[in-house]
Amino acid sequence: MKHQKLLLFVTMLVAGICLSTDAQALSQFARKYNVNCQTCHTAFPRLTYFGEQFKRNAYQMPETQDGDETKDKVNDELFIDKIGNLFGVRVSISPVKYEWNRLTTEGVARERLSFGNPNWLQFFASGNIFKNTSLLIETEIQSNKSSIQAYNNWFMVGYHNIFDSSLLNVRIGKLSALDHAAQSGRLRMIPSLSIDGLANVKSAGGYTAAAQATALAGSGVTAANSTQDDQVAYADAQPGVEVFGYKGPFLYSVGVANGKTLTDANKYKNFFGTLRAEIEKGDFAGSNLTQSGYLGWDTANNTRARQTDKFWRSLTGANLRWKKFDVIGAFLYGKDDNWNLLTNLNQTSKSIMGQAGYMLTTKWFLAMQYDWVKGTDGSNDANFLSPSVTFMPRENMRLDLLGRIDFKGAAADRKHEVGMNIRTMF
Repeated sequence: MKHQKLLLFVTMLVAGICLSTDAQALSQFARKYNVNCQTCHTAFPRLTYFGEQFKRNAYQMPETQDGDETKDKVNDELFIDKIGNLFGVRVSISPVKYEWNRLTTEGVARERLSFGNPNWLQFFASGNIFKNTSLLIETEIQSNKSSIQAYNNWFMVGYHNIFDSSLLNVRIGKLSALDHAAQSGRLRMIPSLSIDGLANVKSAGGYTAAAQATALAGSGVTAANSTQDDQVAYADAQPGVEVFGYKGPFLYSVGVANGKTLTDANKYKNFFGTLRAEIEKGDFAGSNLTQSGYLGWDTANNTRARQTDKFWRSLTGANLRWKKFDVIGAFLYGKDDNWNLLTNLNQTSKSIMGQAGYMLTTKWFLAMQYDWVKGTDGSNDANFLSPSVTFMPRENMRLDLLGRIDFKGAAADRKHEVGMNIRTMF
């Protein structure tokens, strides 16, 4: 409890400082280039098309290589940036949340009302170290009942415009396989809501550890899922290497990942890629069509015979940008050849996901999200509609009023939600 109170105090303190300071207390890129946050974002963290171009060009202005020009020159080989141009802080807190069928007392599912949830505090370093070299490190601090935990969500270094060409860029570290897809799972319109089809459709997940232990007793076989050794979702941050390039309206991306972590016993490795076509100019600038794919293996390390799940995912997506409208739709189809890591059970996963946003004014943003997931065994099924109203008193702070309407199962068992979220960056 004392750790939760400490994190809540720090979170509220940081949010209070942000509210009490002037409007120049912005994210590092706004400080560095002296621009409005909405140059690169609509309702942050959702990027505009300009913001997407800025990110993939090593956090340099699109169609430039200004990474050295924006720094202090020490000598011909050394350029030093101001520390405030590389580091920033983000805070997320949920002041109030009301949930249906989330609290079980005396064996009955009941409503739950909660106040003052400090979701996380993030410290992040991002920008260009020097010309055509990018850095992104996002360290998140969360609190549970007994301790405060810190871990890196994303951690990557990029080398861009290799041989002076936008067709060859390399990123190394803990990265996303869907960073260039129309539906990426990151930098979302409603950031406090995950996208079920990307976050919850994971490799091998049919049995619990206890059920597997019973089923495998005396067989000399251990299933990987008994320790969740290499279970990975499509949108998870994964240690790997990615090569991408773009020219005109087309972009490609290919990469290899170790799996969920560097310590996974995945001798096969996982592979991913994206092809993208986009509109570059006019009222529809940034609109795009993408096709992404992922091929992977879920395995475990032990001295006995082991089970392996070979799985693949296909994600077809489209993003329509028109004036103040921003609409995303995507369809995921996936197969696992040994879903329960036990009996070679085949699992088929399908998901429809979509978001629609409208920038009413520079301070008001309206959004809607839809999540539908269907699997052979039903373990990942979902059917949600989530409306959101966002007010931005400053360009680096958003206050969301949002709900989640559950359409899955019997009406009496549905887990609806309504609540608020405050998010700020500076």
